[in-house]
Amino acid sequence: MTSKAMRISALIRTLGLAQRAQADAWVRQSGLTRAQAVSLGFIEENQERGVIAREVAEMSGTTPASVASLLQGLEERGYLTRSPSPRDSRVKLLRVTQEGSRLVSGFDRDMGAAQERVLSVLSPAEQGELIALLERVATSIGTPPHAT
Repeated sequence: MTSKAMRISALIRTLGLAQRAQADAWVRQSGLTRAQAVSLGFIEENQERGVIAREVAEMSGTTPASVASLLQGLEERGYLTRSPSPRDSRVKLLRVTQEGSRLVSGFDRDMGAAQERVLSVLSPAEQGELIALLERVATSIGTPPHAT
């Protein structure tokens, strides 16, 4: 017999897998690879503090050579730029272009709509209850809930 904890974990995993499948479908339609899409989102989210290629490699768990190729592809497509750091001209800061930003915004918009559709089976009050319960669990394991 499956315990309640195992059932809850399985249901959360099912939701996560469905979300990933939706994200993968969007990425395929965009013409990007998953690594390019994740990297572009990371750069846009952090570019105000100055992102360098080494950070993208660390975040993605890939080699610097792979990241260099990935960044070159994004730059050639007009989604990002590399410019010298004002503090160290040997370091190149990465910035998402307006076109790259539109792409990231499209992903966020489409994923948000997909998540709304999935959760529409719950009333607003039920969604609030689910949020409160999951935040309590996340907080209890030392993982602060992410507000979006």
